[in-house]
Amino acid sequence: MTNADRFLGRAHAYAAARPDYPEALGAWLRDSGLLERGVADVGAGTGLFTRLLLTHGARVDAVEPNPEMRAELESSLQDAVNAGQLRVHAGTSEGTGLETASVGLVTAAQAAHWFAPAPTVTEFRRVLKPGGRVLLVWNDWRGEDTPLNHAYGEVVRKHSDVSTPEAVSRVPDAELAGLLPGGYAQRTFENAARLSRERLHALAGSVSYLPAPGSPGAPALARDLDALFDAHAQAGQVTLSYGTHAYLGRLDR
Repeated sequence: MTNADRFLGRAHAYAAARPDYPEALGAWLRDSGLLERGVADVGAGTGLFTRLLLTHGARVDAVEPNPEMRAELESSLQDAVNAGQLRVHAGTSEGTGLETASVGLVTAAQAAHWFAPAPTVTEFRRVLKPGGRVLLVWNDWRGEDTPLNHAYGEVVRKHSDVSTPEAVSRVPDAELAGLLPGGYAQRTFENAARLSRERLHALAGSVSYLPAPGSPGAPALARDLDALFDAHAQAGQVTLSYGTHAYLGRLDR
């Protein structure tokens, strides 16, 4: 199974349930001038981060290997496609299909932990304009110290696929140099997701290493999610706290 194939059948749940990215992150990118020379959003998925880039004025080439996620992205952002602000490509971090020296910023949100560092760096160097930068972003609920986060973590550990690769959430800081060999600066933004019961179920259904909707393991996962929700809900929702970790770096040593 390829990394892209891990998300087959999960695109709708992904688009419906995954958390957005903080407006403060988009404003920081805009105010830093990083969006002015074009952006390649690689591993764009269903377009959650692509939307943030577009909202803050970027011209975006979205690259995504999974056909279901790519279709979801293109459908949800059709207005930007029609306006010429967004182009959607079938491609990977190792072969984006983009023109050489065509963008000033490459972004990868919730995706770079699936990339092979060496060929990815080679490809990013090819598509970046001189002085271009790379931004890696992850929304991560792990490490956020709340009762709901701890309870959700227990459910995830109980139901995770035993064959899941170790790097399923984000690249550890100690390994980031493989993707950002020229060094990087880090910023973290608070990001809370308010979840209904249905969105909590969809969130789990969007995770590649948890039982897929309709699979044999799905009913047991659903029961544990219901128990979690009943124990923690207030006014019909629970709040899963995320840290949005942004790493802005260069490729040249």
